[in-house]
Formats: sequence, structure tokens, C-alpha cells
Amino acid sequence: MVKVALVGVGNVASSLVQASELMESGKEILGIELPPKEPIEIVAAFDIDKRKVGKPLREAIFSPPNVVAKYVDVETDLPVLRGPTLDGTRGILGDIIEESDAPFVDVVSELKNAKAEVVVSLLPTGADEASRFYGKASLQAGSAFINTTPSPVAKELGSSFKAKGVPIYGDDLLSQIGGTITHAGIMEFLRSRGVKLLRSFQVDIAGTTEAMVTLEGWRKEVKKEVKTNMISHTSEGAEVVAGTSDYVSFLGDRRVSYIVIEGTYSLGVPLRIEVSLKTLDGPNAVPPLIELIGLAQQFKRMKIGGPVKEVCAAYFKSPPSKLVGR
Repeated sequence: MVKVALVGVGNVASSLVQASELMESGKEILGIELPPKEPIEIVAAFDIDKRKVGKPLREAIFSPPNVVAKYVDVETDLPVLRGPTLDGTRGILGDIIEESDAPFVDVVSELKNAKAEVVVSLLPTGADEASRFYGKASLQAGSAFINTTPSPVAKELGSSFKAKGVPIYGDDLLSQIGGTITHAGIMEFLRSRGVKLLRSFQVDIAGTTEAMVTLEGWRKEVKKEVKTNMISHTSEGAEVVAGTSDYVSFLGDRRVSYIVIEGTYSLGVPLRIEVSLKTLDGPNAVPPLIELIGLAQQFKRMKIGGPVKEVCAAYFKSPPSKLVGR
């Protein structure tokens, strides 16, 4: 079994736990090209919300403010542990999270006791202090670390993980078929067909907690910068703007991405592409995460530490270093 610890029992955690249950029963998860060599076992989970802390994981993944649908009955009675708050209630998060009054656990000891091989950080955008804390705790426990958030943990801690022979992958996970990866893919296709790209924009609307918190000024700028930089890397100088634009509660886990691309081709005549992409946020993160968990386990056992360039560039919007040509 691949022993995995989750940091943050939100919508992505809910989807990942359910996917692990489905895989255990022999169901296929579409989009996984590099499945883990062993089944995934969730051995620890940390959160700070009183609606989740102390509950069995099978209940916590469906507790508010989570909005992911129930796809399968999850059997695990693993209790959700109380992690340190740090900056986890900063700003608008203080209005969303109902902070638990339970005492903090010793995260390093819990990871060691659970023999966690891989820690997956699913914290909200902007929780930089908490993201760094769990990255350092994972390093101290000897666990591989996957940072799905925009916090620059793989950039900052990469050399320390490499020195210890422990993998760290990040930063800011690319969804299987999300707006950013779709946008960048269309841009690359147009370039390959000789189109001169002039300008492009992308707006995202969703009903998840992550969509709500990224409307907060400084968090919105963080997300906007990461998305814009990744898409700009494929645009050869075109003007690009991308980011979350609104939160609509009744959308729940649904996300609507609206993409516009303008350019010229052939005799200099104009081209305009408009795409409306509708996806589900939680399930969109599952295939890349499952592949990353398998890679992290393999590389950890081979003592290949640090932020492996090829892995980070393939799975994240803001890797520590980009591959030439990407």
C-alpha cells in the first residue's frame, strides 16, 4: 500500500478519498496513465475546522463547507486530526472556517507513527505559513511532499528535500481538464499551425470554497499571476490575462471557464476562438494527484529527492524550473 497523509479535508480530499475507494474495488479512474504500483491507503488526515476534526474521514469529506458529490460509500473510520491553524483562518477564511478548539497534534510524530510515505497538501490558496509548516514537517518525518497550492514550497524547500533524498513536487497543481491546461493547450496548438497570437483572456467561475477565497484581493492576484504566467509561456509575446472572476454558490463543485483567444493567420486575416468549458473541480484533480502519489512513492524508495524537473513541469502551473520549450 502507498501510505498517504492529507493536509486539508476539503473538496479535493473528498474526491481523492472516494477515488481511492473506487480503485480499491477495481473501478477505472479515467485519465490515469501512470497508476501507482500499489493501492493508496489514507493513513492520516489533518484539518482545523470543528465540523471535520475528530470525525471519521468517511464523514468529514462530506461535511460543510465541502460541496463534492458522493460517488461511493467510503469505509474508513480514520479520525481527522487537529492540525495547527497558523494562517489558515487569515482574511475571508475566518468567515468560512469554524475553528476547532481541540488541541493541536504533533504533526511530525503523527506522520512517523502512520508511516506516511507521501503527504499531499490541499490547503487553500494563500495559506503560505501553513504550507511551509507541513512541508518542513514532511521533510522531518521523511515523507515525500506534494504541494497542490500556489505557495512556493517546492521552490523554497526543494534543495533541503534533495539533500535528504526525499521527493517534493509543486507548486500549484494542474487539473486533468481544467481551464488553465486547456487554455495553454489551445495556444500551443495554434502556434504549431502558424497562428500569430495577439491577446487572450480566461475567467473562471465556481461555487467552491477555493473560488470564494480567491476573490479576496491579494489571493486573487496570487492565482492570477500563476495562471497568467503559465499561459503566457506558450503565447510568444501575446497579451494574456487569466484568473478567478467570481463565486456563485449554487454552482457547487461545478466550474465554468470562459476562454477567448485572438490572433492572425495566413494573409494576416483575423482569428478569434471562444471556449466555454464546464467541469467539476474536485474530480478534475484526481488523476494527476494519483499519478503524483505513485511517482512520489517510487522516487522516495529510489532516494531520488527534491523537485524532479520533469515531474514538476508536467503536473504543476508554477514549477521550480520549467523545461526548455515549455
